[in-house]
Amino acid sequence: MRPTLKTTLAAALVLILCAAPGAQAPKPFTAQDMLDVSSASVLDLSEDGRHVAVSVRRPFDNAETDHRRYGDPTYVAPSRVKLLVIDTRTGDVRTPFPGLVNVRAAAWARDGQRLAILTMPDGAAGTPPALHIWDAERAALTVVPAEPSTRIAAGSDLEWSADGTRIFVSLRSPDRDRAAAERFRAVTEGPVVVHSSKEPFLEWDELRREPRHVTVAALDPGTGRTTTLLPERRVASYRVTRDSKLVTFMEDVTEKTDYEVIAGTTSALRAVGDGASEPRTIVDAKDLKGVQPRWSDDGRMFAYAKNGEVFVQGVDEEKPRSLTPRPKEEKPDEAAPAGPGTDKPRPESFSPSLFSRDGSKLLITSRKGWYVANVADGKRMHVLALDEAEEEPQGRRNPRISPIAWSLEGDAIYVTWSAADRWDRGVMRLPLGRPAAPPADVLEPLVRDARLYSGVRMSRDGSTFVLAISDGDRPADLYVADSRFTSVKRLTDLNPWLADRALPRSELVAYRDVDGRELYGVLRYPAGYVKGQKYPTVFEIYETFFDNGFNARAAFLTNHGYAVFHPSVNLVVGRPGEAWVKGVTSAANRLIEMGIADPDRLGVHGTSYGGYATVLLITQTDRFKAAINISGKVNMISFYTDSPRLGVRNTHAPEKSQDRIGGTLWEYPERYLDHSAILHADRIKTPLLTISGDQDPNVPASQSREIYYALRRLGKEVEWVRYVNGGHRPPNSVSEATDFEQRILAWYDRHLKAESKKKTTDSQGQ
Repeated sequence: MRPTLKTTLAAALVLILCAAPGAQAPKPFTAQDMLDVSSASVLDLSEDGRHVAVSVRRPFDNAETDHRRYGDPTYVAPSRVKLLVIDTRTGDVRTPFPGLVNVRAAAWARDGQRLAILTMPDGAAGTPPALHIWDAERAALTVVPAEPSTRIAAGSDLEWSADGTRIFVSLRSPDRDRAAAERFRAVTEGPVVVHSSKEPFLEWDELRREPRHVTVAALDPGTGRTTTLLPERRVASYRVTRDSKLVTFMEDVTEKTDYEVIAGTTSALRAVGDGASEPRTIVDAKDLKGVQPRWSDDGRMFAYAKNGEVFVQGVDEEKPRSLTPRPKEEKPDEAAPAGPGTDKPRPESFSPSLFSRDGSKLLITSRKGWYVANVADGKRMHVLALDEAEEEPQGRRNPRISPIAWSLEGDAIYVTWSAADRWDRGVMRLPLGRPAAPPADVLEPLVRDARLYSGVRMSRDGSTFVLAISDGDRPADLYVADSRFTSVKRLTDLNPWLADRALPRSELVAYRDVDGRELYGVLRYPAGYVKGQKYPTVFEIYETFFDNGFNARAAFLTNHGYAVFHPSVNLVVGRPGEAWVKGVTSAANRLIEMGIADPDRLGVHGTSYGGYATVLLITQTDRFKAAINISGKVNMISFYTDSPRLGVRNTHAPEKSQDRIGGTLWEYPERYLDHSAILHADRIKTPLLTISGDQDPNVPASQSREIYYALRRLGKEVEWVRYVNGGHRPPNSVSEATDFEQRILAWYDRHLKAESKKKTTDSQGQ
């Protein structure tokens, strides 16, 4: 289509303005720029809110990982960051280390003046972690002496004692690490490896559990000496009570590989301390199956849900108490499901959320809303009403609301908020003590606008909030706010260099799929967008999308004249494959109607599950002129049992989780066949680029090999790019990362731009 006079004049006006004296056109956002974008994570906030420890990470600094050692219990992948200590009152920023450091954990002492930092040094394998103490008042860093016979575990938590004289850590025996490394080498290098079904665990499942063999100890930060609190056991997790007198821990007592849950663990809740020399059992393993306890602030009370019923128990109590007892005439397992032909409603199902600071109340949630229950007697008050008839995950009527923390007085709960149908987001306060009502009627906004709010933390004294805020188009920065959000100040400026880069504008777009279900997607406009002009448009697919936020690849592609859209689909267990053709093609229609997408220049790509969806989609439609599969599976049958280093991951995914097949290969063989793109490769007309990492433990590179050879055999256009040292995200160096993004761009340019130019030239010649 030839440009209209109106669009030509508009484009010319943009060029004139950019060329005017003093005006400077923004620089393009490049593939190299993608590696330079910094992001921040809060490691810990002091109890008084005065100091926050922050790690700042760039992809450029962490581009290379030894993927061949995936599953090695002694290998810690590099995660080099700049560590910042920020004074939230003055904005003063200190850097305890002169350069990048591999930080594993950080924790403030209760006085807010000392920060314990656990790091892994770069260098030879087997080098132990190091513990440092940063004194905020003196701006001084010291190294804690290490005992030669033990070492702090790389995955250890750090927690200070109440009096600040000790740090609770987990320790690993050097002998155990050496044995684990040798076992890994034997499994990967042989020369002979035997696997037997008579062994209780899959070899890789047992290796994954090896780091749980730890000793829990109290460490003197001055001398480095440790005092054993819990001798070596297989500890899945542990915590120390607020008074530092008791250690509660989940002991992994799993007897064999569990195929029902990814990384399934059977644990017993035990405790040691309070004057006792031997651990005692609080809850037996059989009663904790599938349970995740929620703990009170003092660490002496916990809550959990079982069959939709919420129980609470103190560490000194012999048995749990129900806060939401079921009617006596029915048992949970015998409750009739609601539905046509049944008069019996489904009993309300509850989940525990947050204890109040004093542990006297518990926030409980259900599809009907939020309740506050008295821990002592179970009396509960309905504090927030929700529409329980809504459908998930989209087409929802309820806003998304997540609790952050209770107020210190126990009279309110702080929450994050996001509207259901627009970018209306923020932090709000739910006052307690009034009748339940819909969110719009009871929530009090503290800060509310179209920006993205994430990672909200409240200091223990309730005076300070630290959170990440983004305008939705640029990377987030950290901010600090007082308890009423009357003052919100910026703490970081992580990417000032992006100010002169051309970043895309985003928009939330609503559309309906083939079944008439309303869905949402996120549109990123091309850089220099001119209204009325149609653009080549690429769809990056995964599952559902609603929120915007900085997206580096979208920024790169939009700088090269592409519109980028992240559509949502309605996935159904048993037949997920049809969702892609129903939802993504409808999204394409909507963008064409909006006058943005050129119907003859549509592309589609995805990574992992999105790559799987991409190849499955192009077996059902030829509307897309180019497709890219990044680390996605194409054969559900060969993939089903091909996950050696992931244990049961690739059998569980189709049976019970993301792949949504709904059962085993032997129960539903036809579903596995229907969702194997390799078996429908003869229908593919879209040129396909498939990219894989040879060391990918999640989706083996053989999946890309299968579709490459199939399409080549069928005479289709296909290209396979292998990153020999790459993992699930294929590139494994700075140069490879740049090469990776350039290949994606080149594939789209070849099929969505070069072909268009050729057609334009041919039509002009005629």
